[in-house]
Amino acid sequence: MSWRSTSSLIVLACGLALGGAARTSAQVPVVRHGSVVGAVVDGATREPVPVAQVRLVPSHHAVLTQAEGRFLLGDVEPGTYTLSVERIGYRVENREVVVSTGQTVEVRVEMQVSAIEIGGIVVSTGALTARAADDVLSPVTTISGADLDRRSNQTLAAMLDGRPGLTSTSLGPSTARPIIRGLGGDRILVLEDGQRTGDMSSLSSDHAVASDPLTAQQIEVVRGPMSLMYGSSALGGVVNLVREDIPTTSQAGWHGMLSTEGASVNDGLSGGGYLTSGVGPLALRLEGSARRFANISTPSGRVANTGGRTYESALGVGIPGTHLHGGASYRFYANDYGIPGGFVGGHATGVDISMRRHALRFQSELHREEGLLSSIGVDGGFTHYRHTELEPSGNLGTSYDQDLLQGELVARHSPAGALREGAVGVRGQYRDILTGGTLRTPSTWDYALAAFAVEEVGPDALRLQFGLRYDHARYEPRDTSAFVTAGGQRIPARPRTFGSVSGSAGVLWSPAEVLRVGASMSRAYRTPDFNELYSNGPHLAANSYDVGNPSLSHETGLGIDVFVRVTTDQMRAEVAAYRNTLDNHVFPSSHGRAELGAQGGRPRFQYTNEDARFSGVEGEVLAAITTSLRLEGGGSLVRAHFTSDRAPLPVFDGVDTTFVAASKYPPLIPPPQGRVGLRLDQPGRFAGVGVKLVARQGRLGDLETSTAGYALVDASAGLRLVRGGTLHTLTVRLDNAFAARYRDHLSRIKEIMPGPGRGVSLLYRVVF
Repeated sequence: MSWRSTSSLIVLACGLALGGAARTSAQVPVVRHGSVVGAVVDGATREPVPVAQVRLVPSHHAVLTQAEGRFLLGDVEPGTYTLSVERIGYRVENREVVVSTGQTVEVRVEMQVSAIEIGGIVVSTGALTARAADDVLSPVTTISGADLDRRSNQTLAAMLDGRPGLTSTSLGPSTARPIIRGLGGDRILVLEDGQRTGDMSSLSSDHAVASDPLTAQQIEVVRGPMSLMYGSSALGGVVNLVREDIPTTSQAGWHGMLSTEGASVNDGLSGGGYLTSGVGPLALRLEGSARRFANISTPSGRVANTGGRTYESALGVGIPGTHLHGGASYRFYANDYGIPGGFVGGHATGVDISMRRHALRFQSELHREEGLLSSIGVDGGFTHYRHTELEPSGNLGTSYDQDLLQGELVARHSPAGALREGAVGVRGQYRDILTGGTLRTPSTWDYALAAFAVEEVGPDALRLQFGLRYDHARYEPRDTSAFVTAGGQRIPARPRTFGSVSGSAGVLWSPAEVLRVGASMSRAYRTPDFNELYSNGPHLAANSYDVGNPSLSHETGLGIDVFVRVTTDQMRAEVAAYRNTLDNHVFPSSHGRAELGAQGGRPRFQYTNEDARFSGVEGEVLAAITTSLRLEGGGSLVRAHFTSDRAPLPVFDGVDTTFVAASKYPPLIPPPQGRVGLRLDQPGRFAGVGVKLVARQGRLGDLETSTAGYALVDASAGLRLVRGGTLHTLTVRLDNAFAARYRDHLSRIKEIMPGPGRGVSLLYRVVF
């Protein structure tokens, strides 16, 4: 299926979805609705609070307060709602409002200064419906509000790095990808607004995530049983970058965000933003961003070929409605970046990579007032992704072209008896991958089908959650004459079919209003990817010689998770412990170096199955010392080892093959680490200082080298100014304040590239 023909089909589907939405909306009987009006003021000074976010949950109504603190939510269907008001520097205030037919409800909200965001973090990932983070039945991490400014970075993984259980691995600053609890690859699902990005970042360490976090409204990370709604393989967790490409609310006038940032560590400069507005019955969203950065600076000097350029733009159109809403969006992403050289078998000056992604998406959801089903939603999209790796001469080294077509149908039901919430759904995916250049991995097409059901039962004090999913997948190499040299044997690149059941069960107990205790158990299932099955040749940018195995077994995992969550006016804390047992864990085993000559003696990796166990603890505490000063701390510990007996590894040094004992530890496991800090946060100003502590890592995988422990000090400060209905924020951040020289254990190029040196960044953001 070609890019042009497939995209035409998707555009047609989008048109039909939108047309159907408009027709259905027109058929809904006209109901006389009510409205909510009010004022938001500072509880101490009684002064108006402008640019506060006012949301009516669970409806699709949201608005920013005006310069005088007033707001209006019109055309609200009769019912009971939660009015949530949020502004950086204040505690989130929630009010229950009852809207009657033809009536106007007046609300006055007094906001209190608070150093901790309490009750206002609403997440959609890992939940059947959007809800407060405290009520999610899994350990959850969010980055929103002021945290987006303080953690602003060029990659999604870099923004998450350092939160409990979250680290990142990379082959340079542009290629960072999240690691959760020591698990990576496609055991971590990276989503945009709940849908897969369609890139190939999980394939190899030199592939970047095709998403710039500059315009993110919120980043959500969820572990646990609700991962089943997104994929059977997500034993590590789900990372969701929330943008609302397809707007769900319509507001009069233009609203949005604009920002620009400069960074000294790589002479970086970025800028971008988004605009939303109502246009008749439609809601329109426009977005654009650009980022340029030079070679990164370390205490040992600049690292050559680590600069790059990123561009992203998007257009989304929505049809908000009480009974039915839908829309479509288009997003373009371009990233040109470098991979440094200096590896054995690699180019001395590195490799240049060019990525392009075109993504089309359509969405429609019908809300029902009567009957068992409360909503029926359709979500689909098409992504064309191209990845090329260029040698210093300019010749093509490796290339991938991927067309991904995905769609999902989900039906949710209303509360019925003991059944609180539930959903059933089906998901389909078709992928066509063309390989080129020196890569001998055959071009492959594959498809996957899945059906799932999730149910939540019980009252607020004791909720139970169950999930069940079945996945079927098939891989078809286009060149069946290709072979893979695995274990000294030539194995044909034959088609493979996989299928299995995964499931989960979880409980959330609230013995007191401020305390929640949760536990879950899940069985995950993961098929080997096409490169793990069929790779057989040099991978230029990764400077490796990769060998797959068409006989690999699918991977299954059993995960157990327990957590305790405490939320008061003065403290927010969450501590979790987990144990993940993986049978037939698929990983690239180090096998020395490939033969010299044409392959340049590159490190050789053979994909294989081994049993493994990952366990650990993680936690975070935010404690208010005063209304505007807080102490924060957190940390994580991962322990991983193989539970199966591993055969000795053949190591070829270019002349002879010898055998060495295989390590009992998986590669690239994060060392123990933590962070402590002190932060002042007021509506008009903020400042903070912290230190990140990382221990030595001596539990090493095959042919790995140990890394020493280190400490990094950072600081930030800034101002918030309100002018009319516009909020201006200026943030200055200092990273690695004492220019410590350190090696990140998860960096695949730590031998040639220490961590970044001292860096100063300046961010200016406008919200209106």
